[in-house]
Amino acid sequence: MQIAVSSATVRPVNDGKVSARADYRRRIQQRQTVIFGTIAALMAVLLLFAMLFWTNIVPFPFDREFSAEADSNTVVTPCIADGTAVTDLSTITANVYNSTSITGIAAEAATALTGLGVAVGTTENWSGDQALSEPARIQAGSQGITAAYTLAQYIPDSIIQYNSDLTGETINVILGTSWNGISSADSVASANPDGTLSPVAECTTLEDSAGN
Repeated sequence: MQIAVSSATVRPVNDGKVSARADYRRRIQQRQTVIFGTIAALMAVLLLFAMLFWTNIVPFPFDREFSAEADSNTVVTPCIADGTAVTDLSTITANVYNSTSITGIAAEAATALTGLGVAVGTTENWSGDQALSEPARIQAGSQGITAAYTLAQYIPDSIIQYNSDLTGETINVILGTSWNGISSADSVASANPDGTLSPVAECTTLEDSAGN
C-alpha cells in the first residue's frame, strides 16, 4: 500500500535559518545606511561652516590672537627725531636679500653698497613667500633705525620696516621688483647737504627707539 505525501506540506529544514540570516543582514544594512548617512550629513555641515569661516561670512567663535604669528609683510615704519644726524656709512652693516626672480641683483646691490663703504654681510635670496613690489625694504631693529634711514637716502622710494627680531645695528636690505640701483654719494650729498634725517609720513613712535 502506497501513501501519497503532498509536496505542499514539505518544507526544507533550514528555511528558518535562511530567513533569520536574511533578516539579520537586512538589519545590518539598515544600521550601516543610518550610520553612513549620519556621518555624511555631519561632514557636509562641517564643510559648510568651514567655508563660512574661511570666507569671513561668519566670524570665528574663538579668539586666536594668542597663537597668531607676526606677518612679515606688515610694515611698521619707526619714527626718528627730526634733525637726527645721518650715520657714517662705514659703520653700517647690511645683509642683502633678493625677493624677486631676477638673478644677480643682490650681488649688484652688495657691490654698490660696498663701494659706498657699507659692510655687507649675507647676500642671498629672501625666504619670504612673495616678491616685494617696492625697490627695497630696509629692515632694522631698535638700534638700527638711524642706519636704515641713512641708507634709505641711497635707494629712492625704499620702505623702512621695523623688525624686532633684528638685534644690534645690522640692517636687512630686501630688494623688490622695482629695484633700480643705488644713488651715488654725490647725488645724496647734493640732496641733503645738512646731513640730517627727518621721519617719514605716517611713521610709528616706538618706545624702544629712544636711543636712535
